[in-house]
Amino acid sequence: MRHLLFAACCMTSLIEVSIISAADVDFAHDVQPILSKRCAKCHSGTQRKGGLSINSRQSLLTGGESGRVVLPGKSGDSKLIARITAADESERMPPEGESLTKPQVETLRRWIDAGLPWEDGFAFGKTFARAPLAPRRPVVPAGDGNPIDRFLMAGPRPSALAPPPISDRSFARRAFLDLIGLLPTPAELDEFVNDTAPDKRAKLIGRLLADRRNYADHWLTFWNDLLRNAYQGTGFIDGGRKQITGWLYESLLTNKPYDQFVRELIEAAPGAEGFTFGIKWRGTVNESQRREIQAAQSISQVFLGTNLKCASCHDSFVNDWKLTDAYALASVFADTPLELHRCDKPTGKPATVGFLYPELGQIEAAVRPERQRQLATLLTKSENGRFSRVIVNRLWAKLMGRGLIEPLDNLDAEPWHRDLLDWLASDFVEHGHDMQHTLRLIATSQAYQLPSVGIDDEFSSDEPFEFRGPLVKRLSSEQFVDAVTSLTNTWRPVSLPLLRIDGRGQAGQLGAIARAIHNVGHVSNVPGSNAKKHEHVGNVLHHAKWLWSNADAQQAPANKAVFFRKTLKNDRDMPFVFLTISADNECDFYINGQKVADANNWQQPTQALVGGPLKVGENVLAARVVNKGTGPNPAGFIAEMFAFDARMHLKWTLTTDDSWLVSETESENWEKPAFDDSGWHSAVVLGDAKLAPWNIADVAAANTSLTTPSTLAALQGVRLRASLLPQDQLQSALGRPHREQIVSRRESFATMLEVLELTNGSALDEQLQRGAENWLRETAADPRRLISSISLAALGREPTSRERDLAAELVGSPATKEGVADYLWTIILLPEFQLVP
Repeated sequence: MRHLLFAACCMTSLIEVSIISAADVDFAHDVQPILSKRCAKCHSGTQRKGGLSINSRQSLLTGGESGRVVLPGKSGDSKLIARITAADESERMPPEGESLTKPQVETLRRWIDAGLPWEDGFAFGKTFARAPLAPRRPVVPAGDGNPIDRFLMAGPRPSALAPPPISDRSFARRAFLDLIGLLPTPAELDEFVNDTAPDKRAKLIGRLLADRRNYADHWLTFWNDLLRNAYQGTGFIDGGRKQITGWLYESLLTNKPYDQFVRELIEAAPGAEGFTFGIKWRGTVNESQRREIQAAQSISQVFLGTNLKCASCHDSFVNDWKLTDAYALASVFADTPLELHRCDKPTGKPATVGFLYPELGQIEAAVRPERQRQLATLLTKSENGRFSRVIVNRLWAKLMGRGLIEPLDNLDAEPWHRDLLDWLASDFVEHGHDMQHTLRLIATSQAYQLPSVGIDDEFSSDEPFEFRGPLVKRLSSEQFVDAVTSLTNTWRPVSLPLLRIDGRGQAGQLGAIARAIHNVGHVSNVPGSNAKKHEHVGNVLHHAKWLWSNADAQQAPANKAVFFRKTLKNDRDMPFVFLTISADNECDFYINGQKVADANNWQQPTQALVGGPLKVGENVLAARVVNKGTGPNPAGFIAEMFAFDARMHLKWTLTTDDSWLVSETESENWEKPAFDDSGWHSAVVLGDAKLAPWNIADVAAANTSLTTPSTLAALQGVRLRASLLPQDQLQSALGRPHREQIVSRRESFATMLEVLELTNGSALDEQLQRGAENWLRETAADPRRLISSISLAALGREPTSRERDLAAELVGSPATKEGVADYLWTIILLPEFQLVP
């Protein structure tokens, strides 16, 4: 039996637990107004009375003529608190006006005790720095080896690269997790460790980057966070939001050049529209959250490393962007002129169209699509050094744990190694904006192979940053789930909600990914021997026929209902049946009496992936078709079905033809298998899919939102990684965001919610129980082998003698399901499992 106390101890030994409480103080809303109103007059800008400046966090920490005035975490020892609460009026601050109120003093106390949190980029004195815009290519320091190491060795602390590199096992685990997000298998580890080639580490990096499917699965998470690409949630119910999953996945599969990648996002290329489309919030929202302004905020943050959110409501206090700047960029995406709103109040002034950095060029086009193309050109042009610096900084931070500039979304901050940042950016451009080139360069450096360094409050330290090696990283939510799934061999099968086509022709995320895989040629038309037998599966409704009850469909009276049936025998389990159907005007489709789809627009065929109703043996397909209107009009329906087995192999195809039976009389239970249809007659074929006036074959061929069976066949053998799955309770507890906001870095600290989910979560417990069953099937007869195999799979090493003895007590002799599940649970809570080495 697992105990909450034991779990809490495991988690706190893993990493400091961060518990968010209602008492936490917000700098922008709680602290900044107090300091602005009561302190800034004498201690900001050029005013430094007593030598004290509050312009920045660093200047406040430095203190004044009497020394330090604040000690983070120690409000009781901070002179600031002593001075604002002094009983002697000659000592009390501020010297003029009323004393600070008790709530204001308490706010400042809590702020200091919380570690003096500060808004990124904020300065009271408005002395905002602006990073150079032009690219710069420093000369690589003399020497041999990776240019990254040569820059670091030529820096002020060349001893930073002195420690010996990590072991082969640790390196492989780090590289696998960083580049494709998976744990290496014991066989992969052994093969790498036993390789004697001197360049085996570089070869491993190359092989991992060449693993296109796993690379795309892993980096999908990184870009989903940055581009706010979600699979469900706000906006998807009413079409107020669009996925970019298929486009994004295909871009990662093909390692699309970054400049092209961004141009397609800005220009809203087919499949990529959802990024600038943004989220249509329901109800009344602030004007600063309209879609055009969301686009401006997202572009500036993700690709330019600057914050327009404050400037979307008023002139910013965290940088020097003005309200007019934010609206100028937002106007690129507006179909009609925008009116400036200050603090959500209309000003009556129109916004102009412009780019944040006019020295790079102007946006002059009159129509929106052309304005977007001009913006994409300005953003990605070679003269824009910010563009390349932002992405290489993000890639460095992803592998090293901390960026060359922090925060990642403020490129105007001071880099700790400007030469290295600028050289990486220029090298990135020279190599065709190839993200994998930069990842390979970083991962093959000696710097990347150093032992990891504890976080040690690196992000809030008051000392200059010194590179000593990659920072310790926790597994992301998706990495943790994949690691547990791999350890327990409980990969999920393809499921219906992930593939189903909705009423607007939008595929689920897995359907979109299947198209992407198919588009880049990872699969042929249909796997195996079925390819020739079903050579037309690349199309939909291509061989199907329009059916009606008689040849006089043109004279069919309005609101005429007709009923169709088809009996088929199925000799094996077919969990996936892919249906495409169209009708003039309406059709309800049934399998064995259960309604599985309907259609009401012949110009937009309905598609559905259905399972369950189709069984081994005799099955009945049925359709009720009704034409609408005020007088006689042509009517009919056309349908096509493809059946796949559990491995997504296509087994048979069925289309509408004259083998279907029809009746113009509705009878009770007409759609069910037990109904006697001996009185029905053969349906009449009106024509093929090209028959006028419908021309449904051409409609289907032109409709890019339709999914073809060959596209679904691309999913053969796919492992459903966590990045491909919708948000669930476990992933949410582990820190996966809902992606309604841009997330450029996830929190590094565990939360109490995570502790509770890892100890009491039913989904995780069920997975561990199934994993225990899987392990017992393989190794039940040999508990020692079971213990060793689990340790090798999870940690990449044999257990120590002490660990083996403890595990043996848990597992039992003979091994029990409950004991193995407890052993698996103990393993996944270890810091060694949850941290990237």
